[in-house]
Amino acid sequence: MLTIVYSVLLLGILGFASGTFLAFAAKKFEVKEDPREAIVKAVLPGNDCGSCGYPGCAAFAKAFVKGEVGKDGCVPGKSQGVPELLEKISKMSVDELNKIYEESGEDDSKILKVLKQN
Repeated sequence: MLTIVYSVLLLGILGFASGTFLAFAAKKFEVKEDPREAIVKAVLPGNDCGSCGYPGCAAFAKAFVKGEVGKDGCVPGKSQGVPELLEKISKMSVDELNKIYEESGEDDSKILKVLKQN
């Protein structure tokens, strides 16, 4: 009977220690997303069709932020006004984009709403 109690106690302690270590490691090695990429990705239709020449909307957003692709690169988004919104984003400062990203709580619909209002 004592063997079972000791086994359960030992496994509980090991589980708690492992969980604590994993929580610490997750926070320590967290990868932060670039707010500019998140804002550009929120504007895109999200089809991940690849018609822009990139493997998805996230890759297109990253390339747009780096300046590797123009505002007219998203073919499906042309009818939805994506080039105009990308033009607006490219004219905004990094501080303005960070403010929009923080205020929206990383919600794509809120980001899109704020950009269309300005």
